[in-house]
Amino acid sequence: MKIDAVSIKWALNHLTTIGDSDLFPIPIEFEAIVGQGEEAINFLSDLDLSQVNPGSARRFIVPKDDLSYRVATQLDPLDSIFLAAIMYQFGVEIESKRRPVEENRVFSYRFAPDPGGNFYDKIFSWNEFWKNCFEKSKSFEYALVLDISDFYNQIYHHTLENQLAECGLPNQVIKWIIALSESITAKTSRGIPVGPHSAHLLAEISLKPIDNSLVTRGIEFCRFVDDIIVFCNSETEAKINILTIADILDKQQRLMLQRHKTKILDKENFQKYCNEMLEDRPINDLETNLLKIIRKHSGGNPYGIIYLSQLSAEELNSFNDESITKIFNDYISQTEPDYTRLRWFIRRLSQVGHPGAVNYCVDNINKLMPALNDICQYFVSVSNFSASDWPILGEKILNLLDDPIIQANEYYQLSIYSLFNRKLELNHFEKILRNYQANPSNLKRETIIAAFKYDAADWLRELKEHYRGMDRWTQRAFLVACSKLPREEKRFFFSQVSKEDKLDELLILWSKK
Repeated sequence: MKIDAVSIKWALNHLTTIGDSDLFPIPIEFEAIVGQGEEAINFLSDLDLSQVNPGSARRFIVPKDDLSYRVATQLDPLDSIFLAAIMYQFGVEIESKRRPVEENRVFSYRFAPDPGGNFYDKIFSWNEFWKNCFEKSKSFEYALVLDISDFYNQIYHHTLENQLAECGLPNQVIKWIIALSESITAKTSRGIPVGPHSAHLLAEISLKPIDNSLVTRGIEFCRFVDDIIVFCNSETEAKINILTIADILDKQQRLMLQRHKTKILDKENFQKYCNEMLEDRPINDLETNLLKIIRKHSGGNPYGIIYLSQLSAEELNSFNDESITKIFNDYISQTEPDYTRLRWFIRRLSQVGHPGAVNYCVDNINKLMPALNDICQYFVSVSNFSASDWPILGEKILNLLDDPIIQANEYYQLSIYSLFNRKLELNHFEKILRNYQANPSNLKRETIIAAFKYDAADWLRELKEHYRGMDRWTQRAFLVACSKLPREEKRFFFSQVSKEDKLDELLILWSKK
């Protein structure tokens, strides 16, 4: 079974434009693959799925706030390409088996790929879910708020396999998806990758039997992934529905509800709750104004880039340091800062790339720590920043690596190291090199990528004898970086390299050229 070239091409566009996840830097491997144009697409589309064995995924502890975290996965680059291509090629079949969008019941990840690389319909968003819940609550006296416990990690592979078969996916494709899922869950029968955009559709189809069961029982509900809102006319009805839904979840997939997130709210309090859950709920009038400007120029596209030259003088002035400082201060001064909302606001700033928040973020990083990855993404987006100020900022960012909390979390360290190979103006490559030997593999990989970006061929030459001892992710980065070596030197080195899989072959082909 081969995946068609159109799907491979779309997947590569998705992965290089949107990324494989919102949590990780885009792997350098995609840059090398896309750089080969149609040759790479033909190479990948000519592979049988039996030749694409699941590779080694990376897992990190990703903090959500000061006290909670999630375990997130970044798939092997070749797996990312094929999973995205499979979801693109067969997404229509999967979507057709879900509850119809016209019902306004299931709002999460409705399949609607576009040429810009987006997988899902922007209309059916988190905000639309809560706005719809607000409107629906007007016809009921109570609402029941439910959340499935540890959902992505508890998805039963047998259920997923059955649902994909019912959607008509070829048997070899289903087997590949299940093998990929098993490879990241240590061969256990539960769990799918947490993080990849393409995995969301797998989670959604696994819940199809539960959605149908709720409809069959006449339960009025709306769902966004693992958040379920049930509408009732009495507390008694709400309590009965808790027991009914708990029974459905248990019998369908042995899933459970989170007790501490279960709430029964009357109409008035539920409508207040809906308003609190909206992502674009500004914390003050200053943020309201900035978001209005961003929506005006982005058309509501959360990935749309806004050039500073598009903004009027008045609009530019709205992004002044004082206004942005006030917005950030209002967020972090809360007893329990809403980091979800704060991260959302930082991502909006990244669309504009205005430097107004740069110094504030560096100077207050201890209070903004759970948003560190989003802050690094923001730094990458920044333009119109004095060239002489970038190295000063780079030194401040490097000093953050001495913070004991950052030292305790490899994901934080990865975010900082990757920043230096995505924003070369930060400089200080020589300081990054000093820690190479002492660093774990994931940071060694980022250092090698930085050496590639800074054209440090002579330093890279010294690593050739250590290639066999590198982990797979570091080896791949080194294959890309070897493109900086003289032609004959890299030709001889590649002749000695054992090609572990088809991605190695593709990277070596690119590096040779």
